[in-house]
This record gives sequence, structure tokens and C-alpha cells, in this order.
Amino acid sequence: MAIAPNGRNAAPSPLSPAAPSSACRLQDAVDQIEARGIRLNPQRYALLEYIYTADRLSTVEQLVRELHVSGHGRGAGATAVYSQLRVFERMGLVRESKRDGEVPCYGPALARSSRPAV
Repeated sequence: MAIAPNGRNAAPSPLSPAAPSSACRLQDAVDQIEARGIRLNPQRYALLEYIYTADRLSTVEQLVRELHVSGHGRGAGATAVYSQLRVFERMGLVRESKRDGEVPCYGPALARSSRPAV
């Protein structure tokens, strides 16, 4: 069962079913965001949830499309998604993967021993 931004259990999201380890990592990411006083609105939560439960890295265009399909992306475009990804990257929650000449893709950051400063 997914954890809603308010910390309560929520119905499973239509984005993707989370494996138990993905759900734990997602909850850890949510806890870090809330500990820093960042408001976790439904759009941010849906973006983070998709990144942590997807079975592959995603481009910004794919993330925007998934937000729209899920109903959480009303008015969200590439600029808003890039902005949120940068915040998540600075917090050490999301990583960018880019090979020469390829479009950047995003996925959950690997386990780390310390949290980077914002």
C-alpha cells in the first residue's frame, strides 16, 4: 500500500505497484523531504513515487507523460519536472544518468551512507 504525502496509508497508485523494497526507499525519501520542511504536494509525491517504483530510468518527457496519465500532472510541463528533479538531486534522492549524446534519464539514487547538504 502506498504512503500518502500526509503520512497515512493510501490506496495503491495507478502509476506502478511498488515492490516492498521500493516502498521502503520511497518512504525514506518522503521522510527526508518532510524533515527538510519541503511541502510534498500531490504532484511532487506522484513524481517521486513513479521514479522509485518504475522498472527503468525515465526521461523528463516520460515523467511528464506519466504525471498527466496519472491525473497528477495538470499544468505540469517539462520545466516544472526539471525543477523538482533538481531539488531531489540536491537532496540525494534522485540521480541523473546521461551518456554522450543521449537524453538524460532519471532514477532513484543508490543507497548512500550520508545525506548530502541542500
